[in-house]
Amino acid sequence: MSSITIENINSKADLKRKTAKPLLWIGIVSIIMFFSGWTSAVIVSKGGAPDWLNINLPSAFTYSTFIIVLSSLFFHFGLIAIKKDQKSLLKVLVLLTLFAGIGFVISQFLGWKSLYNEGIVATGSESTNASSYLYLITAFHVLHLLAGIISLIVVSVKSFLGKYSSTNYLGVELSLIYWHFLGALWIYLFFFLKYIA
Repeated sequence: MSSITIENINSKADLKRKTAKPLLWIGIVSIIMFFSGWTSAVIVSKGGAPDWLNINLPSAFTYSTFIIVLSSLFFHFGLIAIKKDQKSLLKVLVLLTLFAGIGFVISQFLGWKSLYNEGIVATGSESTNASSYLYLITAFHVLHLLAGIISLIVVSVKSFLGKYSSTNYLGVELSLIYWHFLGALWIYLFFFLKYIA
């Protein structure tokens, strides 16, 4: 391989490293704006509706909160592990994060099922503004989290293929930033829906 080709590969890798994080943060800011818009709409709607339905969140949503915090801890320690070239530990911790992420999605479905069984529905004549917003906000969070799960699957596969090391862990770091953001976003949404909506 010629030195020019090697330089081209290195320059592409450098460009990826320099642009990946800023692009991720742009995406995160856009998601923040999206959910800020929805939560602001809830506050405005609640202020103009004297008959606003105050919904008690099902316990499954509380379990979701503990699960996503635990998953973030797993992933954080995974990043620490790969920085020390502990590749086997990274594999275990990424898998634990992935399983916890799936557990979060399952707990959300259980929460929706509990709400539905109580007659709190998303659409139709039996729905209210409060119930529609609740389903909408939590469902869109799950959709964003599914993107995080896809990212975790990619990181998991690459970790089992030995693609990461103490000098090459950008993929782990990017996925971790997004996952931490999703966790922080859920905590905000949980307390917003529990105490404000």
